[in-house]
Amino acid sequence: MPASHVQHPPSTAAIAGHTIHTILASFPIACFTLALVTDITYWRTSYLMWLEFSTWLLLAGIVFGVAAAVFGAIHVLVRFGTRAVRFGWPPVIGTLIVLVLAFFNNLVHAADGWTAIMPWGLTLSALTVLAMLVTVWLGTSFAHGPGGGVRTYD
Repeated sequence: MPASHVQHPPSTAAIAGHTIHTILASFPIACFTLALVTDITYWRTSYLMWLEFSTWLLLAGIVFGVAAAVFGAIHVLVRFGTRAVRFGWPPVIGTLIVLVLAFFNNLVHAADGWTAIMPWGLTLSALTVLAMLVTVWLGTSFAHGPGGGVRTYD
């Protein structure tokens, strides 16, 4: 039987059938997207509350993103071993890019008032969300592609 047709047992590190890293990955997706929304809102209203929301959303997204990355790496290495590592580099690199962009975005947001958002804070928030969308697409392609974790049964 070819290696691509080997059925793996379900992950033992799962909650209601979902792996821990997929559950944790939902938080940075929401946080980084909402940070872009609050940046746009601050740009339109100049109300400082939105700047503070963006800063905290970025921090929460980074914390959960790092946790999701660690659990994802553990899941891939334990479940699939080294054979899957060569297929997993694009989503890993994408995740690192997203987290680095979000980190620098959080540093930019630490400035006072208008300069924290315009123009670099808003630009970095948009780039973070764009990189995140590409990374999610790459991760989904990896999971459903050859050697990935999702199996379809005919």
